[in-house]
Amino acid sequence: MIYSIFLYQSHTGLLIYEKSFQDISAGKMEMFSSFFSAIKTFVSELVLGDSQDRSNELTNIELKDYIILITSLPKIKVDMAIIADKEDIKSINKVIPKLIKLLNKYEQLFLLWNGNKDELTILDNPLTESIVSNVKVVRKSLLEHPGQMLKSIWAHKKKLSEENVENLIQERDLLIYKIENIGNLPTKIAMSKTVIDLSEKLNDELTFLKYQDEIIKLKNELNDVKFKLSYYLEKTREALNEAICKLGDKPLHLGDFKSTYLNLYSFSTKLKLIKESGWEIYRDSATKLIEKDMVSEHDLSQIIQDLLKMSTNVEDYLS
Repeated sequence: MIYSIFLYQSHTGLLIYEKSFQDISAGKMEMFSSFFSAIKTFVSELVLGDSQDRSNELTNIELKDYIILITSLPKIKVDMAIIADKEDIKSINKVIPKLIKLLNKYEQLFLLWNGNKDELTILDNPLTESIVSNVKVVRKSLLEHPGQMLKSIWAHKKKLSEENVENLIQERDLLIYKIENIGNLPTKIAMSKTVIDLSEKLNDELTFLKYQDEIIKLKNELNDVKFKLSYYLEKTREALNEAICKLGDKPLHLGDFKSTYLNLYSFSTKLKLIKESGWEIYRDSATKLIEKDMVSEHDLSQIIQDLLKMSTNVEDYLS
């Protein structure tokens, strides 16, 4: 079967179009994206490295049970890369001339392309029809054997110098230490992505796959934090309104704001996991509510008014 088709600009190695025929579940999409990024980078390097001296129209790179077929289309200044099962190479070789003919019909689209990938979505239907009608398409994924594919890719890469390896390891280890010692989730996710990139350069399969899993966990945790932020925000407003209603005409300092404090404090704690700054405002307001006897009537009134005006949309606190 064919898993994916990539189109690269021959002179830049830039990926300008991709079409996947894989069945990826929502839960594995994050891992697939990182894993597939390594494949696309590898193919881009192949295309750019061979573009000046490629003697044959077709270049085949075997990766265990898979194969990457790279075909040069000089008329439109594009290189087409197909990732497929090695066992299907005969049928794929038969369909490649048809794909070349199809793509050459869009000569002006490629030669005048201005960098907008959306313009190339016009290729989706004709490419899919050509593939489905000529090659077996089974709904499975390269993720069935990610380690095997990674090792095969890395076996074709040039070895780094000992100095480069040492520098990359030091950079990655420092990032891993920071990830384990900070609480901010977006920062941890960003750092984890860099760890994946560095592990790809180091051909470190275990760390590469481990931090793909870590990003999935971190993103799930981030979604959970956002859910709890919404919950504590709602409870803060409910508790504050209830406290004010119970006060009646009594002075604000006689109000019972314990429940408001607890929910607002929890809100600030969760917000701290997402934002480096800005959460302190709500922590400070919570503290002043519980220590209201040390706050002036005017300041206490202003705090309550500000809390009642808080947006109910969690995203407003994340920008």
